Amino acid sequence: MPVVRTVPVVACVALLVAGTTNVGCAGHSGAKGNAATCSTVGPAPQSQLPRLTASGASAMGITQALDAIFASQTPPISLGQAYALPSLSCADVQTGLGNSGGYECALQVQIDGGAPTDVNANAPSALAQNLFNALTAAGATTCATPGSINVTLENATVTPQDVSFDDASQYRSFPAPDVVVRGADAQNVIHSLAAAGIDDCDPSRSVFLICTMPDAVPNCGYQWLGLKTMGSSELVPFCGPGSGPVPAGGTLDSSSSAAIWQSILAAAAADHFQPLNGTIEQTRVINARYFTWDGAQLGFMLVADDATAPPAAHDAGQAD
Repeated sequence: MPVVRTVPVVACVALLVAGTTNVGCAGHSGAKGNAATCSTVGPAPQSQLPRLTASGASAMGITQALDAIFASQTPPISLGQAYALPSLSCADVQTGLGNSGGYECALQVQIDGGAPTDVNANAPSALAQNLFNALTAAGATTCATPGSINVTLENATVTPQDVSFDDASQYRSFPAPDVVVRGADAQNVIHSLAAAGIDDCDPSRSVFLICTMPDAVPNCGYQWLGLKTMGSSELVPFCGPGSGPVPAGGTLDSSSSAAIWQSILAAAAADHFQPLNGTIEQTRVINARYFTWDGAQLGFMLVADDATAPPAAHDAGQAD
C-alpha cells in the first residue's frame, strides 16, 4: 500500500519546543495551495508510484507471457482470468561476474486474496525475455544497474480487460515506519533532533542517522537521502540520483549524540521493536531513517545492532 509521507520532523520541530506556532517548513504544503506550518499541518500528500494500465494488444502480450511462465512451473500453476501480482521483477542480466547472462523474472501471484505464491523463471529464459519485452512495450520503465537492466512492478492486477500496475522501476513509495510512537516518546526524539540542529523539513531529502557505541559513549552522525517530488507525491529514487544535489551531513557532538541515542532506543522499546540481535539494552549500532511526524505520531525506520550503510541509488527503496 502507498505510504503517507507526513511532515518531517525537525526544522519546524525546534519551533514546537519554543512554543512558536506560525512558522512554516520550506517546501511542504498541507491543503493544496496553502503554505505549510509544521505545528499545525496534517499529513502531506501520499507517496504514490505512477499507475499504468495496459489494454488491448499490450495487455494480451503481458498475459500470454505470464501464462507461459505459469505453465512452465512444476507443477504448472492454473489461474483464473483475474489475479494479483504483489511484486514482479524482470532483468536482462549481462554475462560475467559468475553468471551466464540472459533474462530472468521473479514474481508473486495471488489468487482471490490467498497467500502469495513465488514464481521464478531463471536465466537464461526465453519466457522471461518475452515478459520483459511485453512489460516495456506496455510502458513500464527500466533501470540500468551494473550488470543488468531491470523492470520492477508492484501491486499489479490482471483481469480479462486489462493489466494495471505501479511502475516501481525508477522509484519506490515512501517506506512504512517500523517504529511508531506518540506522546513523550515521540517528543523526546523530536527534541533531540531539534537540539542537534538537524533540519528534516526539506522535501528533497530525508535524514539518515548513524550512531555507534564502541565504548560507553555513543557517537552519532547523519547523512541525507534524496527524495523526488512528482506531482503530489514524494518518492524514493531507486535508479539514479534524486531531485538534485543532496547536501553533506555531519558529525554530532557528544551531548547531541547521547540525547539522540537515548531517545531513539527509548522509542524503540516503547514500540516493542526487536533488534536484529540481542535486546534494545544491548544495542551498539543504530541506523534510523525516514522520520515522519503529523503533530501527534512519530514514525521512523530503524535497524539496530547492524552497521547498515545508507541505501545506494539501486536499493534505496528496499524495506529494511
